[in-house]
Amino acid sequence: MRKTENYYLITGSSSGLGEALSKQLKKSGFNTLGIDKTEGIHTDINIDLSNISNENVLEIKNSLNGKKIDSIVHCAAVQKNSSNDIDDISATFDEVFSVNVKSIYLLVKTLENEFSDFSKLCIVSSVHAKATTKNNTLYASSKSAIQGLVNGLTIEKNEKMSIFELILGAMDSPMLTNNLDKKEIQYLINELPSKKILKPVEVANFIIDLLNQHAKILHGSSITVDNGVLSKLPTK
Repeated sequence: MRKTENYYLITGSSSGLGEALSKQLKKSGFNTLGIDKTEGIHTDINIDLSNISNENVLEIKNSLNGKKIDSIVHCAAVQKNSSNDIDDISATFDEVFSVNVKSIYLLVKTLENEFSDFSKLCIVSSVHAKATTKNNTLYASSKSAIQGLVNGLTIEKNEKMSIFELILGAMDSPMLTNNLDKKEIQYLINELPSKKILKPVEVANFIIDLLNQHAKILHGSSITVDNGVLSKLPTK
């Protein structure tokens, strides 16, 4: 595996996939820069991705210590609903799209001069972009928007950056357990062709392999890893 002294910038580093990815990268000898709004073992900078400031960008640049960014992996995401109050709807909409979509664009544009000669951007998306469930309209819409972001940035960056999205199915993470109870999770597992949900560490290792072994053929690609979720959507 190709080693680099440059940094892997990981959003959502305090839990779930972001935490697992940061841990596996460090174990393999890579430098990581973890970003999350909450504290965590692998979080280096506390940033609220729904409201990125110039100060936040400067802090990231200073934390690079003169090195470059090899890769950005955007694991951070917000999945939430709102009430029927117009102010709450608007605030929730802005938060979901700011974290899930806008923050990616802001980081890529504002850190443009900090990227290595050939850098990578992996955006973690969801099967909700293709087939969703009740009360997930905002989350599904934001994940669908990632495809357009990948397309546009791929054209902008050309051969300088490999940009791709990773569409994931159900994964054993705080996001899943915060949205489904144990009974609902077991029902989901029983309905899947594989009879299992994804584990953060196995997805993390897959991402590391993609970034270091296959990035040059992934320009503008969309890769689905879902254990058969889209083959058979659970129905009651």
